Parts: sequence; structure tokens; C-alpha cells
Amino acid sequence: MPQMTVIEAIRTALTEEMARDPRVLVLGEDIGALGGVFRATEGLLARYGPERVIDTPMAELSIAGIAVGMAMKGLRPVAEIQFADFIHAAADHILGEASKIRYRSGGDWSCPLVIRTAYGGGFRGGPYHSQSVEAFYTHAPGLKVLAPSTPADAKGLLLAAIRDPDPVLFLEHKRTYRLIKGEVSDEDGLVPIGQASIARQGTDVTLVSYGMMLHESLAAAEQLQTEGISVEVIDLRTLLPLDRATILESLSRTGRLCIVHEDTRTMGFGAELAALAAEEALDVLKAPVCRVTAPDVGGIPVSPPMEDFVLPNRDKIAIALRQLAAKRVRQWERANLPQAGASTPSLDAWTRSALEIPQASSIVEVDLSRVMVYQEAHKELFRSRGAALSVTSFMLQAVADALVALPEVNSAFQGDRIRRYGSVDILLEVADGDVLKRGIIAQAETRNLRGLAQAVGAVLEEAPASTPPEGGTFTLTDLGSEAALLAVPPVLPGQVAALRVGAVSERVVPRERGLAFVPHVYLTLSVDHRVLDGATAGRFLNHVKTFLERYPAPNAQC
Repeated sequence: MPQMTVIEAIRTALTEEMARDPRVLVLGEDIGALGGVFRATEGLLARYGPERVIDTPMAELSIAGIAVGMAMKGLRPVAEIQFADFIHAAADHILGEASKIRYRSGGDWSCPLVIRTAYGGGFRGGPYHSQSVEAFYTHAPGLKVLAPSTPADAKGLLLAAIRDPDPVLFLEHKRTYRLIKGEVSDEDGLVPIGQASIARQGTDVTLVSYGMMLHESLAAAEQLQTEGISVEVIDLRTLLPLDRATILESLSRTGRLCIVHEDTRTMGFGAELAALAAEEALDVLKAPVCRVTAPDVGGIPVSPPMEDFVLPNRDKIAIALRQLAAKRVRQWERANLPQAGASTPSLDAWTRSALEIPQASSIVEVDLSRVMVYQEAHKELFRSRGAALSVTSFMLQAVADALVALPEVNSAFQGDRIRRYGSVDILLEVADGDVLKRGIIAQAETRNLRGLAQAVGAVLEEAPASTPPEGGTFTLTDLGSEAALLAVPPVLPGQVAALRVGAVSERVVPRERGLAFVPHVYLTLSVDHRVLDGATAGRFLNHVKTFLERYPAPNAQC
């Protein structure tokens, strides 16, 4: 396959499509003899003549209006607006007419129109030749908006745009025109509209970008790979319609989202991507969504140093990715420091618990009615997303919330001092049939309900272990419906508390108009009495009880 620049790929697509389909024509300022200000149409006038390569006056409104009329009369016009900065003059025809024709006619009419325009900064064009306009036009249902980043996609998407029955805005970043090179198929090479691509695979962070910023993002991802941070980079290619599935699938694996675009921040296109993550993937997010954008300034500065300061680049992206991927440093240490009269550390954890730790226990009864209603409403949705929604997941969520509220319970006794942990790492003990499974739910306080449900599933997949794994800051034991209604858990060395969940059962309670069966459970909290007293244990249990008994009502989003 031949190597091409982006501008050569665009020119090739126009040449091939005009040869294939006699309905295709191009129009715009200086596109004839001059070949366009960027030479995208160079050679087309000599090959196809002035009836199909039409030079127009400097009047964007008329270019768009004439193109709309041509499209509705059966032609396939490709209109060029030299700079995206001036496309707003044509907005009435693009947004008010072309995007609405199919809807207004009940599907009887279509408008097969392409408007090409050059956007973006970084080439010293100042405030009137450097704007990014995608946020304005992706707000228009009925319009398709494409933003290729590579030569192959520039050709394949432009071919798809010309053949599409609806209006398409084709955004070409000026810096990619001659800077970005790549292989382009000799064949048709059609790229479907509405499909993003994985430009780089990764496991720690999902980065979403397009246009020139894709290449800056790839450079940043390459740099972070040497630091042990694996970044998955998604090239959107199509901004409208948005490929939500690819973004959400990647996010379900990484749990962290970074959005990079050159446009200003407030109400920029990245805000829609952040909203998508909040609405559809909040339960898997491990950190807040990160956006790397231009600041909210009135335009790209004329001064080269100031332009470089304003625009995102690989260094700024790398800084943001490091901050996003950074994990909270766990401050856990085994509390097996030598103590007078203490048994040797070679004893198992349960023996050390009995010999070394003075313990007291408290019990609370919890009404699980609201939890069960939520579980029943959402279990199929969770199952479709690869997670089983069990009572254990709700218990983990409540315990993690209580440990954040009462950090003294998430600590360890270390001889002459008490050490609080920097993260909530719950040692979970669950029953898998007749087999006891154990695992650490690291940073449980950062996980939403789906993330906790997935973590429970991962523990159930673990091989049985005869001893508890190291690293837990608190122990939660939930042995399911076959367990005892009430049991007292031991506090393990390196922790100051443990919670045991009894089997869920039903009991009859009086209601306003009779009696009702209510699901309930007993929770038993054991504490290291050297660190925690009964009042703290009571506050902790009451926090868990209140969290579960006031669980939010089911809703459409989860």
C-alpha cells in the first residue's frame, strides 16, 4: 500500500469518487485553478472541468445554500469552507435546513451533502484561522460529524461521507495535512461512519481523542508505557453519531477515563463524553473523569509561545495521565512487632488473634427490605454486564462507607502506637458451595456497586486458601444463606475489627394494615479493645445499618 499524507489521501478520495460517480462535484473558494488554499483539490479542474469543479465567491452562506439545493436535486456536492472559523456564516443552511430535511419531510427527502473544512490550531494562524468548531455542530441531530486523524481514515471516511444519504460535516485538522503520513489502501478502503478504533491497547486508563490530539495522546501513552502505565487510546473518528459501545467497553476494563481535545473546556465535546461515563459507567469508575483541553480563552493567541501554552500537548497529557493512574499508596504494615509476652509470629493468624488481641463484640439487626428491592430490580442488568448482584456486594459497599466515615476502625495496633491505613482494603471471606474463598478487595472505598460485585465474583474464582491473604485492613465474612444466623468473627493481627454477616432470614413484623414478612440479618462486629471501645463499635454498626436500611430506591439508571 502506498504512503500518503492526509492531504494526499483527501485528494485521492475526491479524485476516485468523482471518477466513480458522475453526480459528485466540488465547490468552494479557490478550489479550481488554485487547487484550494491547502491544495486538496489540486488537479481536479483539469480532470473534470468547471462544471464539476466550481470556484465560488467568498461567501460561505451561498456555498452552503447552493450545496443544499444541489443535494436535494439529486447531485452529490462536496462543499469546501476554507477555514472552520468562517463556517458559522453558513450555519443557517447547515443546521437550519440540511440537518432537518429528513426529519421535516418524514423521511421522504434526504440531503446527501458533504462540507469539508479545515480546523484547529498549532500552525500560527491566530484567532481567526485556528478555531475548533466540533462542539457547535455535534449538537445538531440529523448532521453527521467526522474528524479523521490518519491518512487511511481520511480517505475511507470521506468516501463514506460522499456516499451517505445525509449531510456530513468533514473536519480536517490543518496540522495533520502534511505532518501525518501512513499507508492507504489502493482499494476502496471505505471506513464505516459511527465506528471508533482502538489506536493503542492498554489496561490502566482509557484515553479518548481525535484529530491532531490523537497523535499527541499516542506520544504521551508511549512515554507512560516506560513508566509502567498502560494507556488504551481510542480514536473516535466519528463524533456524531458517537460510538458509545467502544468507549464503555474499554472503560469497563480500565475504570479510568481521560478525554483530550483541542477546543476550549466548558461545554466542549469532552463534556458529552464525561456525561456518558457518568450515566453509563459510574459503577466502574475508579477515579473522576479527567479532561485535557485548551483553557476557556477567546481565541488562539497570535504569539507563538502563547499558542503553545494554550494548546494541549503530549507533555500536558502525560501529566494528566500520571495523576489519573496514580494509585493511593497503601500504608499497611503487618502488626507483628515484637512485644513483651507475645507469641512468636510463626503461629497462625487465628491463634495469634486469640492469644494477643483482647476482643469485644457488638450485634445489630438490619432490615434488608430496600436492599432486596434494589437487588431484584437490577440483578438482570448487572448480570448482562458480567456481575452477579449479591447481598455481599451491598455489605461491602456499606462497610467501605462506614470505614471512610470512621477511619479509626480501619487501623492496626502496633505496640506503642495505632496506625491508620491510607486505603480501605477489605479481606472478604465468602462461601462457594462448601468451600471457603478469601480475597482482598483493594481500595474498596473507590468502587461502586458494580465494581464491588465484580470483585466478589473474582474472589469466588480464586483457589481455596487455608490461610488469609496478607494486606487486608478489615475483615468481612459472609457465608451466605447456609450460614448461622449469628456468629462472632475473630479480629486478625494487623486489624482492629472484623464483621460477620449472618444468614438472611425472614421474620414477621407488624404493619399498618396487618403483618408482613421482612428480610433481616444480624451483623456482629468484633473489635480490638486496646484500640476501639463499645461506643465506636456502636457508631460503626449504626452507620452500616442506616446505609442498608435507607438504600436508594431503584431507578432507570444503575
